[in-house]
Amino acid sequence: MGYEMDAALTKILQKASDNPEYQTLANYLMSRRSMPQMQREFLGDNTLGSFVTPGLFSSGKVPDRGILKVNRFSEYQDPSTVVPTVTHEMTHAAERQLIKQYYEVKAKRDKSDLETQFMNNFQKIIGSSKPEISNWLKSVAPDFAKQGEGYRSTSTEGLAFGLQNAAFANTGSQRFAPEHIDPTIATSLMLLLEQAQRVQNQQPPSQGR
Repeated sequence: MGYEMDAALTKILQKASDNPEYQTLANYLMSRRSMPQMQREFLGDNTLGSFVTPGLFSSGKVPDRGILKVNRFSEYQDPSTVVPTVTHEMTHAAERQLIKQYYEVKAKRDKSDLETQFMNNFQKIIGSSKPEISNWLKSVAPDFAKQGEGYRSTSTEGLAFGLQNAAFANTGSQRFAPEHIDPTIATSLMLLLEQAQRVQNQQPPSQGR
């Protein structure tokens, strides 16, 4: 990967690899050559992790695949307590690649049936021009959507928290949704990732740099 991981981070990622949702995210990102660079640093007392991408408010040292940061104080915790957060941030990385992949497929003149199905499902789950998850939350759980409209029930965080909370029970998250919300979001995202992976597997090796 071009950088070295310390022992604490290595233990965290080894533990994360035991989780099938994390492994699905990692396999997809690796197939896109977009596995985030991972590092530990101080992120404050209330932040376990973050995913940083190149942009206006990031330094020029952020690679296109992004950096997944884990709070350096995590070395004093059981790695299993940090794995849900790592999976959460990996979901952000995967969503970024799903969006890129959608527009790659959309730009193709001739699309396979699988690619067309992927585009249709992407539009239903993530949305090409509007926040589908956020709109869905407003329709099925309006009180929750209104309560979390500044963060938890936005489309991006809805996906990340949905997968995190569905994959890891009793993680201490303070951002749980009504009982049926997170499992539905997680199932939908996993299905989309499976389809996206099949589309990616059909691409030339250079695709997804």
